[in-house]
Amino acid sequence: MAHQWWINHWSRRYVVDYEYKVNGQTVRLAEDPDLVGVRYLEPAPHSLRAAFSSSVGADVTERIEIPNEKFTLLKSPSAAPMSVSDAVDAAVGKRPAGVVRTTPVFKLGETRVLATDRILLGMKDPATPVSGLLKDVNYESITPRGFGEYTVTLAPDVDPLATVQQLAPSEELAYIEPDFVNLMVKPALDDVSTDDAAPGSERAYATRHYAMQLTAADQAWKLVTGNPAIKIAVLDDGIDTRHLDLRSSVIAGYDACDKDNFQEPNAWDGHGTACAGLAAALPNSDDGVRGIGGGCSILAVRIAYSDRPRGVWTTSTGQIAEAVDWSWQNGASVLSNSWSSTSASNAVIAAFGRALTHGRGGKGCVVVVAAGNRPGPVGFPSSLPGVICVAASTPRDEPKTPSSDDGEDWWGSSYGPEVLVAAPGVKNYTTDITGPAGYNPGGDYYPGFNGTSSATPLVAGACALVLSANPTLSGAQVTAIIAQSADKAGSVPYVNGRNDQMGHGRLNVLKAVQLAT
Repeated sequence: MAHQWWINHWSRRYVVDYEYKVNGQTVRLAEDPDLVGVRYLEPAPHSLRAAFSSSVGADVTERIEIPNEKFTLLKSPSAAPMSVSDAVDAAVGKRPAGVVRTTPVFKLGETRVLATDRILLGMKDPATPVSGLLKDVNYESITPRGFGEYTVTLAPDVDPLATVQQLAPSEELAYIEPDFVNLMVKPALDDVSTDDAAPGSERAYATRHYAMQLTAADQAWKLVTGNPAIKIAVLDDGIDTRHLDLRSSVIAGYDACDKDNFQEPNAWDGHGTACAGLAAALPNSDDGVRGIGGGCSILAVRIAYSDRPRGVWTTSTGQIAEAVDWSWQNGASVLSNSWSSTSASNAVIAAFGRALTHGRGGKGCVVVVAAGNRPGPVGFPSSLPGVICVAASTPRDEPKTPSSDDGEDWWGSSYGPEVLVAAPGVKNYTTDITGPAGYNPGGDYYPGFNGTSSATPLVAGACALVLSANPTLSGAQVTAIIAQSADKAGSVPYVNGRNDQMGHGRLNVLKAVQLAT
C-alpha cells in the first residue's frame, strides 16, 4: 500500500494521490485540488468557520457541511489565484485555534471522497484480538461489527490515511481501509410533468404505468401476488411511511446514518420513497402506484442523506456495509440498491458477500444494484460478481443513451459486461413524499422518476415476485431466472445471448414468474 497524501496538524503535503488495496487490487484516488476538508474542534461557532474559510481564500458561500462527520469542505473560488489546498499549504505553522485537522478530498468521477476519523478492518482469524494490532495507535474506541470485523474511531488529530499505511503490512489482517465519506451528486430534478387523463382511465394507466405493461408485470399479477413473507430491503435515503401506498408495505426500518430505527427521510430526500413505490407499493386509489412486488414487505434502510435541497448525497462505506448486514440479518430476501459510483470498499464487498451466501438461511439473498447514469463503464458496487447489475432502457425498448429517442439528452445508462438485465428507466410514475415535500410539491406522486435508480427497484420487485411464486429458490437461481426470461429487446446485437447495454435483455416479469413455477 502506498500512502501518498497527508496533512496532520498542518504538516506539509507531499504527493497528491492515495492508494489502497481492495480485494488485492490497487485503487488509486486522485486529489481534487479545489477542495479540502477541515475538522473543527466542536462546538465550532459559525464565526470561526467563516473566518478560517476567508483566511485561506475559500468561498464561504460554497462550503459543504458534513455535520455527522464534523467536517467542512472548503472550495476555491473560480477566479482564485491558487487552489484552496495550496492556500492551506501556505498556512503551515499558522493553524488557528479550533481547527483540529485538515484532510484531502479525492475525485471519483463526480463523487468526492474524504477519510473520516474511522478505519475499517477485518481480521483473517475472527478469534484474534484486535487490541494488540492497535497498541501503537491513538484511538478512542473499537466497535465490533461481527465476523472478525471492526470499526476503529481514531483520536481527532490522528491521520487515518497514515494509520492505514502503518497497519497494512500486518499478516493478521484480511483487510484495512479508511472509512470514506462519499459525497455524490444527486440527479437533477426534471420538471414535474402532468397529463390530463382522467384518474382510473385506460389512458392514465398506460401513460403512468407503461413500465408495468412493457415488462408484462400486469400479466404476471394474474398468476401470482406478492407474499408479505418476502421482504425487499430498499437501501436509500429513507422512505416516507406515511404514504398511503406504502404504509402497509413498510414493516421495519433502520437508519445506518444515525444508528437507530427512525429512518424517515428529510423533506427534500425523495429518492428512497420513489424507489420503494416501484418495488412494492400497493395502490390506495385510482391515482395510486402498484410496485412490481406489490404485496411483498419492505425494509426501509437509510444509508444516505443530503443536508439541504439539491445538496450532495452523503454516505460512508462503513454505513453501507452496516446497512447491508442489517438487511440480510433482518430477513431481507432482496436488497435493492439504487446508488453506485461510491469508493470501492473491502467492508462493503464482505457485507454483500454475506448477503449472497448467508442470507435467507443460507439460500442467499438477491442483490440488485443500479448500473449508474453516466455513459461509460459501470462502477462500484454494480461491478461485483453475483449481483444483478441493472441498466436502463427506454419506453421504446432501446438502451437509454443521451441520443435515445426519449427527449432526455442529459443522461445515459452505464454499461459493460457486468450488466445482467435492463428495465425501463425513463419517466416512471411512482410514490413521492407526502405533501409539498419530495420531488413534486403539488402531490404525493412523481411522474418523472428517471435513471437506473428507477429501473433497479422494478427488477428488485420482480425478484420478490419470483420468490413469492417459489420461495424455495436460491438467490443464484432467481438471478439466473431474471437473465433467462429477459426479452432480447432493442436494435442492438446480442452476442452469445447478451449485450453490454441491455445485458440479457429487457426485464420480462411474466416469463420470470412462469420459469419459477
